[in-house]
Amino acid sequence: MKRVYISELKSGQKVLLKGWVFEIRELGKTRFLLLRDSSGIVQCVIKDAKIKTSDLTLESVVEIKGKIKKAQIKAEHTRDDVEIEVEELKILNKAEELPIQVNEKTITTGLDKRLDHRSLDIRKPKIKAIFKIQSTIINSFREFFYNKGFTEIQPPGIIATSTEGGTDLFAIKYFERKAYLAQSPQLYKQLMAISLEKVFSTNTIWRAEKHDTSKHINEIRQMDIECAFYDDIKIMKWLEKVIQYITKKVIKDCSKELKVLGMKLKVPKAKYLTYKKAIDLLSKKGIKIKQGDDFEPEAERKLCSLFPDTIIFTYEWPIELKPFYIWSKGKGVSGGFDAVYGGVEICSGGQRVHIPEKLINQLKSKKLNPEDFKWYIDAFRYGAPMHAGWSIGLERLTQAILSLSNIREGTLFPRDRKRLTP
Repeated sequence: MKRVYISELKSGQKVLLKGWVFEIRELGKTRFLLLRDSSGIVQCVIKDAKIKTSDLTLESVVEIKGKIKKAQIKAEHTRDDVEIEVEELKILNKAEELPIQVNEKTITTGLDKRLDHRSLDIRKPKIKAIFKIQSTIINSFREFFYNKGFTEIQPPGIIATSTEGGTDLFAIKYFERKAYLAQSPQLYKQLMAISLEKVFSTNTIWRAEKHDTSKHINEIRQMDIECAFYDDIKIMKWLEKVIQYITKKVIKDCSKELKVLGMKLKVPKAKYLTYKKAIDLLSKKGIKIKQGDDFEPEAERKLCSLFPDTIIFTYEWPIELKPFYIWSKGKGVSGGFDAVYGGVEICSGGQRVHIPEKLINQLKSKKLNPEDFKWYIDAFRYGAPMHAGWSIGLERLTQAILSLSNIREGTLFPRDRKRLTP
């Protein structure tokens, strides 16, 4: 008999199911077993006394043969239309005592302990729902830009020098030389944009900042784009459109998961503010901030509360607050922007420097040695158009869309200052 998945069950069939024991209950002489596979959960009813369940443990892997009946009793997270009348049950692999609960109705286990046992934690319907939605987020991102004529690129993960101008990099031994884990695909996606015009990437990056907050991790899945013949204003529109596309896809394709999480997601609007206007607005609303300051988390949350269900773009930031590769519009104003959504910053980007002499001057202004970036600077000597781009962290966007209190909830195996395993 061919195995059938729980989502494929139709009334009247005799079926073979394989999965994990999610719950076991007894009511008189009848035993009820909730079976879970990758597609869902179904209630299995055992009336035959010859079918032994005394050795069964939660999360044991089993094989069940039985007949599909109309559901008599409905249980949370299960198929509410059918149940299985069990005729045979075989234990394929018995689970030992669980270090954390999988079938708890409300998640009460601490996050650290759950992360220690992530392969069990993700079996919970609510945790599984987060990562099903995250899968939809990254696939929607790729789908959107493929359909818009972009080329996907694969930048290197090992680099010879900083791409952001900072010193917080993870150093590695690269044969006889010193190298670093890439903190961004920035320089490489620029070189591709000045040749291929419209590019995007989805890749892992590493940042060695010693953060210990609810919105920072040190290994990140990043989603980037870069476009030739674009300025900062024009490139922001791509971000607005792709976030709206992603949320529409999540609403359409992940309705079951949103229901499990108790969420009513809306497609966001967009609001555009110059940095100066944003500072003035925040000051009037009681946030202690002045021209020249970066946005603290309190300011980001305030902007989001003022414009709910909205992506808030702040542009024309002071040039001293932006990296060396961001274009200067003059008078201390840059072509850089940030975007906040769901209470957190989800993106930064802007127009890039494409003139070698200007790039050299800006490197020097950041106390960086142009010789370390010679390969990068020289690429702009051979026909480089103006260009712009941005990047979004997958985990941060997941946090924003699902209103997660901690970015680690949306990270399968977080890497931060304290965690290197599992």
